[in-house]
Amino acid sequence: MQVIIRNGCVGERLIMSWAIICDSSCNLRTFEPKTPDCRFASVPLKVSVAGTEYTDDINLDVKALNQAVSLESAATSSSCPSAGEWAEEFRNGDKVIAITISSNLSGSHEAALMARNIVMDEYARRHNGQIEGKDIFVLDSKAAGGKLEVMVVLLDRYLNSHSDCTFDDAVSYLTGLERNSMVLYSLSRYDNLVKNGRMPKLAGTIASKLNIRMLGTASPQGTIKIVGPTRGEKKTYRKIIETMGSDGYNGGMVYIDHVDNINGAQALKVAILEQWPGAEIRIIPCGGLCSYYAEESGLIIGYEWDRTK
Repeated sequence: MQVIIRNGCVGERLIMSWAIICDSSCNLRTFEPKTPDCRFASVPLKVSVAGTEYTDDINLDVKALNQAVSLESAATSSSCPSAGEWAEEFRNGDKVIAITISSNLSGSHEAALMARNIVMDEYARRHNGQIEGKDIFVLDSKAAGGKLEVMVVLLDRYLNSHSDCTFDDAVSYLTGLERNSMVLYSLSRYDNLVKNGRMPKLAGTIASKLNIRMLGTASPQGTIKIVGPTRGEKKTYRKIIETMGSDGYNGGMVYIDHVDNINGAQALKVAILEQWPGAEIRIIPCGGLCSYYAEESGLIIGYEWDRTK
């Protein structure tokens, strides 16, 4: 709420609305915020296969996309949302917080920054050069998948439990959350990552030839960094848990995204709960973009480290 003055009278209240916007590297599609007067939206990236463009939104048939990719021998590609697509969502909210895929993996972050400037300029022109009443913040997640989902859900909880928080308070909370959360990628195929320059060609070639799963994480710059190879499901889960523990994970929120691998995701959930019985774990399927890069049986694990930091 914000107290405003009209005609010399104090006390009329204006409800300021919140908006949490992500690109579709976040696999939430139907998330409904608990915070009053808050909306969530996903801005879709796109995947191109053999001249057909697949829009990564709630209507996408992800299995059909994955099948088309597997049958296509030529190079396929992904593309980021335009500044105009971001701007369309930014106009619908007074306090807008956007979270994008790593700026080192996609141009989505740059497009969102351009959209912020467009919308803020529009707002200023309509309000005699004033921008009070409109705020937009764009965060580079330095990741994709589960980390974004953790940030969205915990940001909503923060806003819901801090009804009087300012926009700066929310931004400060979210930037701290970004620093204290992480993502892991457990992959068995690497073709699309290598073809599109998201993974070193040598690492992908070696892993493919040895028929092993590769565990990766995000570097401080938001690129994909190899943790190491794993063989067998139990050893893979053990390595994931070991890495989570070394990062400082101690039983907070976890999102496990999977590419048609619900059994693997559930087995990992059991393994995490054995180590940290108080963990809050959610499992969801990957959307189009994350399925395209994580490929068959891939897992993307996002988790928070320590909320007190």
